[in-house]
Amino acid sequence: MEEGDLRVNYEQELNNLRNAQKNAAVADLQKTRDTSLSNLTAEEAKIRPEYASQRSAANANNRVAARNFQEYLANTGRANSGIGAQYEMSRQNSLQSGLNAINAAEAQSVADIARRRSDIENAYNTGLASANAQVEANYIQNLLDQRQQQWEREFAQKQFDEQVRQYNQNRQDQLNRAFSSGGGSGTRSSGGSSGKTGTQKQGTSSQNVYDNLAKASNLAKDVLSNTVSGTNNQASIFDKAANIGNQVKEGVNNTTIYNAAQPGEKYVKFVNGQQQIWMKTNNGKDYRVG
Repeated sequence: MEEGDLRVNYEQELNNLRNAQKNAAVADLQKTRDTSLSNLTAEEAKIRPEYASQRSAANANNRVAARNFQEYLANTGRANSGIGAQYEMSRQNSLQSGLNAINAAEAQSVADIARRRSDIENAYNTGLASANAQVEANYIQNLLDQRQQQWEREFAQKQFDEQVRQYNQNRQDQLNRAFSSGGGSGTRSSGGSSGKTGTQKQGTSSQNVYDNLAKASNLAKDVLSNTVSGTNNQASIFDKAANIGNQVKEGVNNTTIYNAAQPGEKYVKFVNGQQQIWMKTNNGKDYRVG
């Protein structure tokens, strides 16, 4: 899986976590709200019966009081006096005052239920907004942390890649310097004087060396399969291998000697084990001088 896929998957996981946390917060808040509203509804259901009972009791008590007073007047011989009328007016006023107080208390209870219901809804909405804000803050922080870690990983990878590139470049430079400087030694001669000891190279191109190496590789395959020219003559195979090996050796030595020579100088060239003297020119058209 590529790095970009990992980042996308991780951000998707963070998004899934955010949604799960929001859903959990909503579920908890809804449970609390619904429980409170359910209790409030049960409490509200008791209000009207309770105050209706109080009104019934007030009316019943008023009637009992009226009957008792009428009996009192009758027993005292004042049933037809004006006292009865005055008492009736007072009793009705007292009853109405009591009923008004009961009605006011009932209205207050209903209003209190409505206020508490509103408080519950407000608490739910406030809690929901707070929970969402906290979840979003956590999501953003986690996302920032993930991107910071991603940046650090990418930066570390770039540093590692640069170190590998520098190592490979330095290694290639060392190989190039080693190849260009050569490692063989031979005899350099100039003019008609005798040769003097020094580093020498021949004009055989490196392509010839690689061709001989390729021949040796193919011959090695033939040795393994034992199918050279349709025969099983292993002695012939090994003779050819030895000959190619000598050609490779001569090619390497000749290249080393040739590269060390300057235009106008003589250099040694080995051909089939025989030493030849050649003159190096500026135009690459070297010629044999001995």
